[in-house]
Amino acid sequence: MKNHDPREQVRGLHQILTSDKKRVGFLFGAGTSFATGLNEIFVPAVAKMTSDIVQQVATHSPAHGLAIGDIKAELNVAGIAFNIESLLSSIESKRAVIGSGTLNGLDSKGFSALAKFVKEQVVKLVSIHDQLANVADRKKLSHSQFSNWIQKARRRFPAEIFTTNYDYLFEMALEGSGIPYFDGFSGGFEPFFCPEAVEDVDAYAHLVKLWKMHGSLGWSFRKGDQAVIRQHSQDTDAANTLIYPSHLKYNSSKKQPYVGLIDRLCTFLQQDDAVLITCGYSFGDSHINERIVTSLRRGANSHVVALYFDEVGNCSYGLSNETNVVRVMATQETGGKMSVYGRRHAVIGGQFGRWRLRDEPKKTESTRIDLYFDEDAAALSTAEGEQQGNEIWEGTGTFLLPDFRKLAGFLNDLSSSNGSPTAL
Repeated sequence: MKNHDPREQVRGLHQILTSDKKRVGFLFGAGTSFATGLNEIFVPAVAKMTSDIVQQVATHSPAHGLAIGDIKAELNVAGIAFNIESLLSSIESKRAVIGSGTLNGLDSKGFSALAKFVKEQVVKLVSIHDQLANVADRKKLSHSQFSNWIQKARRRFPAEIFTTNYDYLFEMALEGSGIPYFDGFSGGFEPFFCPEAVEDVDAYAHLVKLWKMHGSLGWSFRKGDQAVIRQHSQDTDAANTLIYPSHLKYNSSKKQPYVGLIDRLCTFLQQDDAVLITCGYSFGDSHINERIVTSLRRGANSHVVALYFDEVGNCSYGLSNETNVVRVMATQETGGKMSVYGRRHAVIGGQFGRWRLRDEPKKTESTRIDLYFDEDAAALSTAEGEQQGNEIWEGTGTFLLPDFRKLAGFLNDLSSSNGSPTAL
């Protein structure tokens, strides 16, 4: 098996993050809302959130529980992963066509009630900002460490942050650091989504961008003029909250949020010297994945670095599976323009391999390596090799940066050391 040296890859990542020439963007998924850095304050991962809400639905209404069972079976037959977003998408599509009939044992009012209840549960689970009234707690967030790096980094092109999350954690972190940002909305009383400003890469060029691709708490649909508006969270009706893709596609001709923000991701990737770093994103959205692949093919020298948390058990890693969607993207579909850094393995230059240090770390650099790589313990020697006593150093280990908490700490260390590469 080919070996990939984590030291070399982190040196390259370091250069990307400190270069003033690169356009750097981030794509963050549910893993970043789970890895908040605060033990008891986090948004459940998608699988956990889905199972908990399905259980709540069944307890609340047996008829709704049976309907969800039917929907899950239908999605499985169609080869679509069952999660909270695919569930809500299916509910909305059925409600749109049902008329006066019934489907899955429910009529139109039944589907409306089911959608309302599910969204209420999502909003409850995602509204962890209610537990962060203390400013001191907010500063402990991994997101705040990330924003600290953004604040101190001196960049010609401000970072663009794409996220599939619904919560306010990135908003709280950016605002807590006093960082001005643009999120696609304009106005003061009822800010409205402005697709023209999202399309224009030169609009607000000096500001950090925050693009919430799957919607957000506080977003709602104003029927009078078909505008997407942003309200204070306490004023938002959970039933009308725009928090999943299907509902955001209702007016693609106006490039309303979902379509407009995916187009923005494509525009970013097709720029010269653009690098998109993903973390906490499981590549579970096929639409986003397809657009990433297409954009990389069109972009002259753009690149994706996927910090991919593929650990599914003590000895099981998703990237080791040849059919893994991220591995296939990196080895077969993107022409070497996508690097994947998993926990025990990586795909670099289209080649799959394991993490292994080329040589044993020196004492002067061991602390720095500990920020991004956890070496395995030396094994008892049964063959020739670099030995200390009766042990042999292997150089294998676990790459840490797919954990958002570790990535935020790594970035914060960069800003604290003024980006000095000497320790690497």
